[in-house]
Amino acid sequence: MECNWRSFFVGFCHLGVLGVMIKLRKSKMSKTSRISTTENLRRTTTQVVKKAVTRSRSYDGDAFVNLFAHRGARDIMILDSHGVPLRSTCSQRRTFLFVSNLKPLLFMARNVVRDLDPSNDITFMRIRSNMGEIHMTLGSDFILIIVQKLRRFRSSSMP
Repeated sequence: MECNWRSFFVGFCHLGVLGVMIKLRKSKMSKTSRISTTENLRRTTTQVVKKAVTRSRSYDGDAFVNLFAHRGARDIMILDSHGVPLRSTCSQRRTFLFVSNLKPLLFMARNVVRDLDPSNDITFMRIRSNMGEIHMTLGSDFILIIVQKLRRFRSSSMP
């Protein structure tokens, strides 16, 4: 299956990540990146394989990660329409943990929106907790999940 996930970012550009498509078209993905793919997931289903290279080293030239690094993204996962992980910046164990918990929630939310109005469909879902935020974008071919660090703002004391 050919992964054309770069076109998937068109729907995500209006959410504050401007210029994503322009940068992705100019820079090509590094062939030697250590991001997990479905081939690696099929080979090791129960065993978690540790990466040989540190995160800062393995993703230096990868435009996929660099575009979201300055926005505070901790983990980025791309799933196909059935919820099978295609690419991920986190470990396989963490990827399967997120996918197994968020995929049913996303599809249930989609069904609720369709039950209320059959002409509508869910496109974006945001979950905020004490630890961080989870942003999920649902497209026709791909699902994009971004786990973001929680931003703590200082409260200004008013006299």
